Amino acid sequence: MGRFDLHMHSLHSDGRLPPEELGEKCKQAGLAGAALTDHDSVDGLETFLATEGIIAIPGVELTSQYQGRELHILGYCIDWRHPALRRALAQVVTARNERAREIVERLQKAGIPLEWEEVAKGGGGFVGRVHIYRAMKIKRIIGEDPEKAAFNHYLGPGGLAYVPHREFPTLEMIDLVKQAGGHPVLAHPGRLDEFHGLIGELCAAGLEGIEVFYPAHTPEMVAVLSTLARKYDLFMTGGSDYHGWENETSPGIATVERRYIEELLADLNEKQSKGKTD
Repeated sequence: MGRFDLHMHSLHSDGRLPPEELGEKCKQAGLAGAALTDHDSVDGLETFLATEGIIAIPGVELTSQYQGRELHILGYCIDWRHPALRRALAQVVTARNERAREIVERLQKAGIPLEWEEVAKGGGGFVGRVHIYRAMKIKRIIGEDPEKAAFNHYLGPGGLAYVPHREFPTLEMIDLVKQAGGHPVLAHPGRLDEFHGLIGELCAAGLEGIEVFYPAHTPEMVAVLSTLARKYDLFMTGGSDYHGWENETSPGIATVERRYIEELLADLNEKQSKGKTD
């Protein structure tokens, strides 16, 4: 049937690996296909899509706000060159980097010896809390931190240097994915406190799929989400949320079978065929 990992990140957001190395790891893991879904960035897609030996799918993971909640919208089979998408992502990255600078400034005011340059060199134009966290580890400001206690103390909500996100509205992000010719999917709904009513509301706004198969989703969650997908006529996706950090083995820890994403693959084939004849 073939397994697909449709949720992965490269160094163009908060992952560690360049897109070409990520593609090679997908092949080594025996995947039939994979999607690169960097946070609010499409800069790695052209390189990733050149991977041979797997079905490479263009994607993105958009951070958004819905009624005071942070939601992540995955977009698949997008035209990553679409002008409206590129403009919106540029605004998001600017806001993200401004937030990261403010966090570093708060750490400095608290006496933490961390410079912006030490943080920014770990990002590929996108700087987030993960880059600040890793810079603090490199400087031995914090230790191994397996339980993320130090992360939460400094960078988590309510932490010493925490600065809240300033995100686009979720419904605008769903519409943006559609403008770019893509298919909007709700990422890791099992991480939300309550998702039953939420999925129905987002469907009315154009949501087309939900991420059912995900490392943190229990078998019970998978069953519930599968039922909701059938109820709202949504396609099901899945992925590992792989970032390439030391504690992660390889892509493919969570995958979706080909039979669940046939309409995505059909759309991808159509767009690729059209691109060859344009």
